[in-house]
Order: sequence, then C-alpha cells, then structure tokens
Amino acid sequence: MYQRGFATAAAAAGNNRILGCGSNVVDRFFRVKGLPKPGEKGYFADPMSITDASVVGGVTLNHLSWASQLSVPTGGMFLQGNDAAGKMIRADMEKLGVSTELVQVDDSYTTAESYVILALDGERSIIMASGATSLISSDVVRNHFSESIGQCRILSTEISQVPMSGVIECLRAAKEGTPILTVLDVDVQPSVAVEEALLGTLAELTECVMMADVLKPAKHAAQELLAHLDPSLRTDAYDMTSEDLTARLRDLTNSKLVALTSGSEGCVMATESELLTVPPFQIDAVTDATGAGDAFLGGLLAGLYHENGVPQTADGLHKLGELANATGAACCQVLGALPDNNGRSHVRGFMEQTNNPFLAKLSDAGMDESISDAGESSGKGNTGAFAASLHHDVDAVTSVAGSIDEAASDAFVSAIENCAGRVLVTGLGKSGVVARRMAVSLASTGTPSHFVHAAEWTHGDLGSACEGDLVIAFSHSGKTAECVQIVGQLEARGVGFLAVAGVEDSPLVNASDSAIVYTIPLGAEPVGGAPTTSVVAQEVVVNAVVNELISRRGFTEADFKFNHPGGSLGQSLKH
Repeated sequence: MYQRGFATAAAAAGNNRILGCGSNVVDRFFRVKGLPKPGEKGYFADPMSITDASVVGGVTLNHLSWASQLSVPTGGMFLQGNDAAGKMIRADMEKLGVSTELVQVDDSYTTAESYVILALDGERSIIMASGATSLISSDVVRNHFSESIGQCRILSTEISQVPMSGVIECLRAAKEGTPILTVLDVDVQPSVAVEEALLGTLAELTECVMMADVLKPAKHAAQELLAHLDPSLRTDAYDMTSEDLTARLRDLTNSKLVALTSGSEGCVMATESELLTVPPFQIDAVTDATGAGDAFLGGLLAGLYHENGVPQTADGLHKLGELANATGAACCQVLGALPDNNGRSHVRGFMEQTNNPFLAKLSDAGMDESISDAGESSGKGNTGAFAASLHHDVDAVTSVAGSIDEAASDAFVSAIENCAGRVLVTGLGKSGVVARRMAVSLASTGTPSHFVHAAEWTHGDLGSACEGDLVIAFSHSGKTAECVQIVGQLEARGVGFLAVAGVEDSPLVNASDSAIVYTIPLGAEPVGGAPTTSVVAQEVVVNAVVNELISRRGFTEADFKFNHPGGSLGQSLKH
C-alpha cells in the first residue's frame, strides 16, 4: 500500500506560517443538453465529450492559495488519496506555493471531488463527495496535525466539509501552550452543516464559533447562526442590517474580529471597540465570481499575518478590510477560485486605488520581507531580486522532491535501464540545454546516449532513431511543437518515448510511455516566465535519474574512469 506522511515541522517556515485544515477538491464539469428529471435519461451536450473541465478548488485550499499570493507562507493539513484527483491537487498546491508537507496521502483515502452538471440553459446541479476530508476527526487531528498547529502563527479552518469534532480539536490544539490566532470560515448555514452535510450537532457548531478568535461568515450563514445563538432573534435576524448582524455576532461570541461578507455591499468588520463597513471595489468586468468569498478570507488572513494580529484602530481595521475586499475582487478577474499567474497583480491593481500600507507587501520581488531585507542589508547594492531568486530555486527543489510521482519515476528510470538501443535526448531552447546535459551525463555513466536538437528531427535526424532506441523529450510546458509532432513517427519506428515536463495534462506527457512531471512554485520565474527556476527543476530531475541508474547498474569509479580518462577529474579517479 502506498502511504505518505510528511514531516511535522516546516524547515523553511518554522512557526512563521498559516496552516489551514479543510476542504480541497477537484471539480469535474460536465455539459449536458438539459438537466434530467428523476427517472428520465439525459444527454451530454457533445456526444464525443464527457468531462468538460477539471478544476482544483475547495474552501480552505482557495483561501490558503490567495494568502500565499500575498507574501504569506501557508500549508494545508489535508487527507488525500494517491488517486488522480489527489495528485492533481498536490501539483497545484506546489505551483501556488501552498506547502504539501502536512498532507497525509494513503491508498485507502479517496480525494474529494464534485461533479458539476451544467445545462445549456445555464441551470446546474452539483453532486459532492467530500472523500477523505470527511474523515478528519478529533483523533486524526491529534495524530497528524496537533503538533504542527502548535508551531504555526495562524490557524484557519471551516464549517463546510470537515467534521465538527475535527474542527473543535484543531481549535483546541491552537489554544494549548502559547495561544495561536484562530480563524473560522462559516461557509454554510448551520442547518446545512448539521442536516445535509452531517458534520455534527448544533451544540458542536456552537462550540466551534465560541472557540474561534476570528469569524468570517457570509451574510446568509450569519443570519441563521445568529438566530440559533439567540432564539429570541429567530425572526429579527433576517431583517437586521449587516452592521447590526455583525455587532450582535461579535457580542454573542466574544470574537476578536467578525468579518461579514455581503457581496456587492462589501464587508462589515467588528472588533471589541470598532464597527465599520468597508465598501467594495468597483469591477469593470467580472470574469468569474466563483470563490470570491474564499479569496476575501485569503486577503484577511494575509492582513492578520502582516499586522501580527487583529488591528486595534479603526484605520487599521479599515485597511484590513480593503485588502480582503481587493483579494475578493481579484478573484473575480480569473477563471475559477484559485489565483492565476497574475493573482497578486490583480490585488495590487485594486489596492493602488487607495493609500493602503499593505500595498508594500505585494511586491513581485519576493514572497516575504526576509528576502528583501537580505538583499538590502548585504551592502553590495542588490535590489533583493538576487536573494529572491535563491529563495525561489530552493523552493523549486523542495517542490520537485514533493511532487514527483514515485511509480512514474520508477517506470521512467526502468525504461532507460532496459533500453536495448541508444537513448536520444531532445528539447528546444533552455529545455534543449538541459537535454544536452542529460545526454552527456548518461553517456559518461554507462548509458549510450546523444543529444538531438528538437528542430532537426523533421530535417533528417529521424533517421538516427532506430528500433529499440528511446527518446527523452524535455519541455517545461509539455507542448513544444517540435517534440509533439514526432511522437507518431517514433512509435512507427519502434522507438520508445519518455517526457520530462512541468505540466501533467499536456500533449507530451499524454503521448509518452512514461513521464516525470515536476512542479515549481507559481510566480517563481521573472517577467511572466523566463526560463530560470524551471531549468533548476529539470536539472534536479536529471541528477536524480542519473544517480538512480548509477545505483541500479552498480556503476563504479573505475567504470567512470574508463569513460572519462581525461582532464583533472579523470586524473583524480582511481584505476
């Protein structure tokens, strides 16, 4: 059985991070001609297509991802399977800068998925399977997450998919020792949480909201929650203004902060001494409003992180609300609920409309202050980009190590080990440079190999590929046309095909006999994606493959000397 459990302490972030325990899911979209009624048969909109799209999301993963975009180290405490959905989520987490080190992966788990049925007239139905997230009980939290919760700066969790017993244990663990700021997203109404999602009892729900330091309810959830907490308001709660609703929740729960979201009305923020409304940002065109509330919480978490807690002044509270609103608005500029490559830029664009001090935290130079400080304190004139690049490359190596599928890498190396012919390594641009390096490293360590420039295949070099040979193609995007177009011709010649790529669902990976797919943190490469960190990731893969082959073949120093007798290296080797 495959099982993976990561270390309980983050080497890089230590206790200086936000940890979230909650929903993470793959949404599968299906387009149909019309939603079938009970007992009737329905039809897909395209008889040749079933799944229209697959998108990663989930309440907690969404807000952690947006917080990560705002210069905050984050990590997810999730249960996932070793299935396609789990691999997809973990790959996206790495790209988005959300640590996977606390994700518990086991063959016995099923990763959460939802099936979104979209009719041509715009109607939709959703079927949800919360999978292993529904197993996060108090025992699971104690066994896997409590120690790490005690080491973080802020804990976030939810009333959405996690059983309330698990939520309570998360909140309890945060209060042991040095208290940690806790944030609870009340994503669904109490009746839905108890009667439909079956997350727990109303008494447990009450315990959750009374334990959390910060509450983030949507207005519809806040109304029902208030009616439950104070039965005398069972009718009046639905007629209250957002300000009154927020203030009453604050008074009943003794929360340090209640941040109520109300769509086009903006948000209402209430602390012990302040109550104010922060208007929303005007959005010229909404691409997709999915997950805007989750992104709002991501911005709120980032503000709490950078401010070291809940602001104590009206001005500080207003600025926090602006950051949260800007992040929610930024989410409306992208497809889906997760940030794209321009997520931080979208937030910054809205923040530039105000004189908000959080704007300084949204620089593209690096992901935290320590990076900039390192560059500025060196005394050698660096702007911070030098240190930021080093930081990104270290993160890339960690990302690669945590994202590569073990079975896939084993099959990849075995194909090279068992190749009866030669290994031809190919690529274009910077990927071509790495491919050339792999070819020479393989040749010097016992694997007959040489490099073929990807552009030369269709200009005669296909003649160099013979039956029994193996081609390895490097492409960060996984769709380099010069490599894609030769796959069929190589297959016709009896030549095997492997790929090394940075995108799982890509033409090269899909066409390969086996592939190693790596991930790098989102935004790690400058000016929109200049090949820098991706080159480091590819080199890490090459080193791993070469070292594994050396080990499997028992390749010795004397063997290496036989292939590499020249130069100072050759002279230093034993006979």
